Amino acid sequence: MMSPPNKPTITADSWAPYWLRALIAIAVGMALYKGSMMLLDVHLAWFRGLQGFDVPWLVAMSVVPVAVGVVIGVIYGFGGKYVAHFPPAFVMLWDYQHTHLYSLPQGVHVLPWGIWVMFVILQMEFCAVGGFIGEILIRKRFSWDDPNFRPADSVPLPEDEPEERS
Repeated sequence: MMSPPNKPTITADSWAPYWLRALIAIAVGMALYKGSMMLLDVHLAWFRGLQGFDVPWLVAMSVVPVAVGVVIGVIYGFGGKYVAHFPPAFVMLWDYQHTHLYSLPQGVHVLPWGIWVMFVILQMEFCAVGGFIGEILIRKRFSWDDPNFRPADSVPLPEDEPEERS
């Protein structure tokens, strides 16, 4: 199925420049991530012993960053897996640096820096997996349905013309 020759080429970056898509994706990702943590009432910088590893904590460690990454990947498009690293890092750094704003319940301690960094890296990587899934979704939405689609950050290859041998 060929498209008409005057049909414009659809690109994933046609709605905004890269920097604006990145800022919007990071802002939305931070809002979703922080809102999800508040909804689950999970503070990853706090340690409560073994009772702290409950179902909301597991959801916050696995499902939330992947879901946020999917949204970031869909907003940013190609390259969303790289942009998805930032929102959990920013939110978790803010929360860790501002733990004095919360009154810690009895028996709760702030995680040591080294263990907390491991949690941050896990959150960033899970979010990157979601960003990769979001890239796949946005490619399916545009490129698999339209043969004229050119993904963001891609350069069309020059067409090779067969050389005439004399």
